[in-house]
Amino acid sequence: MPQNISELVLQIERDAESNKLELPSLPELTILIQEALANPDMGISHVAKIIQLDPTLTARLIKIANSPLYGAKQNLTDVKQAIQLLGLGVTKNIVTTLIIHNIFNVSCTGLHNRIRRLWQHSCRVAAISQVMAAITPGLQPDRAMLAGLLHDIGVLPILVYADQFYCDENELAKLDEVIEQLRGSLGQRIMQNWQLGDDICMIPAEMDNWERDHEGEADYCDLVLVAHVHSQFGLNDRQGMPPLSHMPAFNKLSLAKMGPQAGIELLEQAREEINATIRLLNG
Repeated sequence: MPQNISELVLQIERDAESNKLELPSLPELTILIQEALANPDMGISHVAKIIQLDPTLTARLIKIANSPLYGAKQNLTDVKQAIQLLGLGVTKNIVTTLIIHNIFNVSCTGLHNRIRRLWQHSCRVAAISQVMAAITPGLQPDRAMLAGLLHDIGVLPILVYADQFYCDENELAKLDEVIEQLRGSLGQRIMQNWQLGDDICMIPAEMDNWERDHEGEADYCDLVLVAHVHSQFGLNDRQGMPPLSHMPAFNKLSLAKMGPQAGIELLEQAREEINATIRLLNG
């Protein structure tokens, strides 16, 4: 057992390199839905029955379907109606997003506040990503919300691991160093294990790559990078983030044509929508 933070950091690094670091598992309900969607013989009714196994999840999905974002023409009252409106693909993204909260609800003591702050930050990036995707051609708000929620998922197993051992507050800077080293690769591995798709699996590994550039149109990684920067506006710690106009990711988005200030104005106008999404993600 590690005796101090330095030994703990070395142990985390060794276990990560040897694939012994325990990674969070995709919730069983999401796995069941994935399997149902992969089976061409399973339709909306079968998926609805699976979701109804969790009454809270059912209520939250119906609430989302009735939100202005999806434009229900009448008040939907059951989960089958919600799935019919959203479609199976969107339903899968939203259900996965809503269930992720359970993964962050771990039994930690000393690092509980850090995990709570990680969740709150992830929710904010998810909500901002959703708003920006709504005006970005080719990107889906529900997919963007899931991508934003998981952009820093690689930090979670490190904090859970470290919480098993006593950490003096004065030494936690050393833990931060190993988080910076491993968060991207661990996050990417988690999302690959969950089979969430190549379009978002690379995002954790790119979250500090402010110079990221690529051919073609804006992708989810561009969107979440910009949402990450927006989430830090007004905070003292900008983590070396560049001005938006200097980021290739920002310049690929529709927002770039309106200028950096337009993005701030858009998010200000969408403040209530962002706060509503954060409340929904918090259950």
